[in-house]
Amino acid sequence: MLPLKSPTKNRYQNQGKKPLFKTLFVILFIAALAAVIQLLPTGRTSTEAGNQAEAVLPRPAAALPTLEPGIFQRSLDWLAGLRKSADEVRKGESFSVVFDRLGLNASETRLITQAAAEVMDVTKVRPGLQVAIYREKKTNEPVRLELSRDKSNPLVLLKTPSGYVASWQESSPVVCTEASAGSIKSSLWVSAVNVYGLDPELVLALTDIFAYDIDFFTDIRDGDSFRILYEKKYCDGIPKGVGRIMAAEFVNGGQTLEAFYYENSKGEGGYYDQNGRSLRKMFLKSPLQYRRISSYFSKSRLHPILKIRRPHLGVDYAAPTGTPVEALGDGIVVFRGWKGGYGNYVEIKHSLGYQTCYGHLSKFAAGLKTGDRVKQGQLVGYVGSTGLSSGPHLDFRVKKNKTFIDPLSLKLDPAPPIVASEKSNFAAQRERLQSEMRNLLARR
Repeated sequence: MLPLKSPTKNRYQNQGKKPLFKTLFVILFIAALAAVIQLLPTGRTSTEAGNQAEAVLPRPAAALPTLEPGIFQRSLDWLAGLRKSADEVRKGESFSVVFDRLGLNASETRLITQAAAEVMDVTKVRPGLQVAIYREKKTNEPVRLELSRDKSNPLVLLKTPSGYVASWQESSPVVCTEASAGSIKSSLWVSAVNVYGLDPELVLALTDIFAYDIDFFTDIRDGDSFRILYEKKYCDGIPKGVGRIMAAEFVNGGQTLEAFYYENSKGEGGYYDQNGRSLRKMFLKSPLQYRRISSYFSKSRLHPILKIRRPHLGVDYAAPTGTPVEALGDGIVVFRGWKGGYGNYVEIKHSLGYQTCYGHLSKFAAGLKTGDRVKQGQLVGYVGSTGLSSGPHLDFRVKKNKTFIDPLSLKLDPAPPIVASEKSNFAAQRERLQSEMRNLLARR
């Protein structure tokens, strides 16, 4: 018969193993803690360590090649701090000339140029290119360079133990909303750009929005006024142009016109009045920015060259040679070429039986040919005096079902309005934009 095992003895034997496991655990914990302490940088307060934890410079030299340039650069910034010097490329200069002016030696210049050559053509350096060098304050050693014409997309070169590395650094601009307002004297352009300092692109966008209802060359009066809410772009705190106009108001001859940008559920955006009617119409009010109308639609007009009376079935817009001529609406080019007394001539077929004709052009838009589809406002040619013409002007004609009609009597049918299912969303957008514009202008 086998002897019974003593449960008491087994219990004490198991308890005897616990101190061994505890000892091993403590030893491992202390070893791990020591390793962590060794990795911590010295000479800093606990606050400094917390603020700069992510910028710790790795100790083993073998690990440096695997570092991302951004991490290595932040480490250098933390350890020493940087001093910036900047210059720009002048006409006829190469990189080496600018680098020499900034105090770089021939060796550094060669290394930097070689690194830059991997991502750009260093033989085609254009005037105006900005060059910035960042140096360590204590050693004056260059550690970072930036080459840029536009701060939103600089070429960054970082100095690492294995040499310089180069890469394009893209950064999206910060978009803010701003508002402007003013009254007009003499012309919108002079007042808005010269008096109120608005970006020319913003003024052109404003005229495009109301181009269907206002002729900005003939309809503007002293005392007219405008208010606009628009996007403005910034990179590193520096203005980088304007974005979209979000809301606008234009008072013309006592009549107030409003526009609000709205993007529907399909992602299609456009400008609408306060009731949700589209400001866009089938045709522009005129095909160019002209000085004056030199001849109107007539069934009997004395021809200035032939000296005989005959119908003039169009409108002559007097304007300097080279003035851009735009398509009045969407359509297809059915003729582009020389057409007798009309000289250089373009004819476009539109929907609903309309055709528009553009004569006496000095030249055609680049690449334009018969059969092309054109969009409203697309360039088709330039004002000239070709054919039977007494001076530079555009002979503009409109046909409806193959019969000429007076272009100035052309009915400007609007594009579709906001659909019923989106009217509440549009109303909310309109009220938000109105409130934002009102509040921003109040702070000026």
